[in-house]
Amino acid sequence: MDFSPFQLIETALAQELSQQGFQEPEALEDENGRAVVFATGEVAYSLLYHTKRQSFVLRSASLAEDGKPGDWRELSAWLFDMKTGDRADAESIINDFLEVVRGPKRVAMVQQRKKSAKGEDRNVDPLFFINRLVHIFPEMKEELNQEKITYGQVRYIAFLKASALPRAEDLIRRYPDSEPAEKLCALLEDMYKNGDMDLRSIITYVFLNGLSKESFEAVQPRLGDELGKISGFSRKLIGKKIKPEKKKKQTGKKVEARLS
Repeated sequence: MDFSPFQLIETALAQELSQQGFQEPEALEDENGRAVVFATGEVAYSLLYHTKRQSFVLRSASLAEDGKPGDWRELSAWLFDMKTGDRADAESIINDFLEVVRGPKRVAMVQQRKKSAKGEDRNVDPLFFINRLVHIFPEMKEELNQEKITYGQVRYIAFLKASALPRAEDLIRRYPDSEPAEKLCALLEDMYKNGDMDLRSIITYVFLNGLSKESFEAVQPRLGDELGKISGFSRKLIGKKIKPEKKKKQTGKKVEARLS
């Protein structure tokens, strides 16, 4: 590799964030890998290369009065193998990370705290997922732009069913062991782990349930323990009508407080 992917991404982020009032990046100690932090008066961003996950991660945190960041919240993550990744892959990551830090909801995203039952941050929404899919299926980009022009927004479920699912089905059927297929499985697992409740539901009940039986069986072993198990259960609900739970009659007596 004739370039430093980390340095390339760090420099691009530094150029953009300096225009927003952030300080120059500083090295950050992190047990998961190489990291830097970009700080301003209230918030901070961090770029991390997670060695175990082999991925670049863009995170954010609120700053305490002493200038130290609080708990990091993951905003976006991209797989990148330091041995096989190329400049084009790094530039795709740069484009995505810049899109995040330039977003109009940047401050809200930095301060947002959506906790799961395990106390983990899950604040990646369906649009993040769709943007990641565009890098696996580049031909979706024009369709995504047309979706925004026509409807003024992205209809997540309708767009995924019409644009992404047929391409995923074709990829898995024709090239089940290809690198794009591996990236798709890794993306599904990563987005499920870090996604909000809407995205997690879309991945299981819309995307994975939308695959044919043969294609689902081909990808399920690559989805990780949690998503692999959950998706197996969700597939059993295909075609079944789920009745809403009936309200139980209240049998308890009303207790009134006595005034003394």
